[in-house]
Amino acid sequence: MIIGIGVDLIDVRRVESMIFRWQEKFLRRIFTSTEIRYCNNKKSPSQRFATRLAAKHAVVKALFPKGARGVNYRHLEIVQRDNRPFVNMIGEAKRRADEIGVRNIHLMVSHDGNYAVANVVLEA
Repeated sequence: MIIGIGVDLIDVRRVESMIFRWQEKFLRRIFTSTEIRYCNNKKSPSQRFATRLAAKHAVVKALFPKGARGVNYRHLEIVQRDNRPFVNMIGEAKRRADEIGVRNIHLMVSHDGNYAVANVVLEA
């Protein structure tokens, strides 16, 4: 049974400008060291960071459909598992997922040029 759906679209240029302005401070506030390492080792890091940020936003929208304040994005880690994006959750995100009975998370991410998109479906 589907218990949550989230989608997000991000302008890669916006993320690129935040990285340029705030550098490591921005990255370390939003991403885990695993995510930073993965993105920085790719041809277009800003596209990868934007895609992961879109994924985090989509997961938050699915977990908290009426909005959530104070969600720590570092508690949502987007990693590759079997060449597919996968969500690791800890802290408040994990507590909320357990509370609503999340058993599977289906995550799709993509990027093209200046846009990154993510879609998530939470299944009980």
